[in-house]
Amino acid sequence: MTDLGRRVNRLTAAEALRALYIDFEGRIDEPPVLLGVHRRGRGAQPYVQQDVVDPTFEGLVPRYMPLRDAVANVVQRAVRRDRRIVAWSEHELTVVRTLASSDPDLVAEFETRFVNALAFAKYWRNKLHAGDRPEEGRLADYLALIGYRVPSCYGPGNVGETIRVVRARLERGLPLTDGQHTRWHNLVEHNRHDCAGMRAVCLRATRELEAP
Repeated sequence: MTDLGRRVNRLTAAEALRALYIDFEGRIDEPPVLLGVHRRGRGAQPYVQQDVVDPTFEGLVPRYMPLRDAVANVVQRAVRRDRRIVAWSEHELTVVRTLASSDPDLVAEFETRFVNALAFAKYWRNKLHAGDRPEEGRLADYLALIGYRVPSCYGPGNVGETIRVVRARLERGLPLTDGQHTRWHNLVEHNRHDCAGMRAVCLRATRELEAP
């Protein structure tokens, strides 16, 4: 395996192109509900694989996997092709560390390959875009910097409330209303754009940092 420990929050352009970009969706201080993973299929265009990791929400995307299995799937892909695992902040790492007591080897491998994209983006911003750098650490600000457009209905701000509303409905054993289906669809698309947009930021940053 490549020696990754010396450059925890740095990526080369080649690594950024091949990396797995992950994003959990959930409410603050609660276990996640959805995991998105932006990946490159063998011979295929990049795409975002999305798995429900909370059984209450099973059936709202094509595949349900317990959290441990979903994380193991990411790690196995990363190990098989020596890829980095990238998330926008330390949140995803914190979630994975909850598995440490039951599967310490899995968590250790995840940590070895993990890159905090926000830390890397700040490095790029400070080095090359100090004049127009985002003041905050939100992914949305960095997407605006590179011109990556997200439809407003898929933007941040509604994830927690959508999960609360949808969970309450499902726990009562009731089908979602049309409006709730729309809210869930928007959450899924928000997750997809977070993964794809994070990749776009990292690709742009690595290209500019490695330019002659």
